[in-house]
Amino acid sequence: MKADVVFALDVGGTYIKACVLEQDRILEETICQFEAHSHESQENILTHFVGILTALAAKYKQNANLEQKGLGIGFTFPGPFDYENGISYIKGLNKFESLYGVNLREQLFHRLLATELGLEVKNFNLIFENDGRLFGLGASTIFPNERIICLTIGTGLGSVFIDRGKIIKTAESIPAEGYLYNQPFMDSIIDNHFSRRGILNAAAAKGMTQVGVDVKELAEMSRNGNSTTASLFAQFGDDLGEMLLPYIEKFQPHRIIIGGQIAKAFDLFQNCLEEKLKKTKVNSLDNALHYTFLGISRMFA
Repeated sequence: MKADVVFALDVGGTYIKACVLEQDRILEETICQFEAHSHESQENILTHFVGILTALAAKYKQNANLEQKGLGIGFTFPGPFDYENGISYIKGLNKFESLYGVNLREQLFHRLLATELGLEVKNFNLIFENDGRLFGLGASTIFPNERIICLTIGTGLGSVFIDRGKIIKTAESIPAEGYLYNQPFMDSIIDNHFSRRGILNAAAAKGMTQVGVDVKELAEMSRNGNSTTASLFAQFGDDLGEMLLPYIEKFQPHRIIIGGQIAKAFDLFQNCLEEKLKKTKVNSLDNALHYTFLGISRMFA
């Protein structure tokens, strides 16, 4: 469904960040943040989601009218999750446990029909998707005619393969669903190497672990001339390039885009990564939330 207005919700275990978009334009005055209440009951969480959507409608209606407009409602949601059908399978992760097996699309649809918002809009549709995919989809608007591999590196590694603004989930040239995190690399899987814990484990092997030192502090030490931490990030870039080479050979992207918290240290591993990849362009992007919101909007284009 093509939407006139999009309500975008980026759902995390601690916070939910949300905004309204029109024609792929973020209405800055509608950006807001809510506690996730991810440890509460199913009914409380669903009621909370409806409350957030109602709050977004109120923010939007301060400047425009929703009456008879098509509304797209898009959620990024942590996995495991059946994104096509809107069913959560999160279990054992200390968040959203009460939603296990719940069809969120159906539950929220029926609840919204009973609200003023549901009565006011012409029609509405709910879409759920992985946050890494939607960040990549939003980022691809900068390069609309290119093939892109987009990585979000933070607590884990998210990935998406995009061809001219379209998410590719099934192709011989990519792993299943475009997910790299569970693919083998060296002695483990990709997620264990290219993530916060991967960097901290590498730092521990060099005797660099101490209370209060995280990736941010390691990066600051590198910029201040610490050769040990500098070599840590250089190795990270070299290994990241080595990991990407077979996927680049198969998918033939025009460029790699890197986002997420680890992208803030891109200056420390950029040279080694680019040297390994040679002709493939690499970009890092700040403000992941901006591109995630934009990616949600593009799902309704």
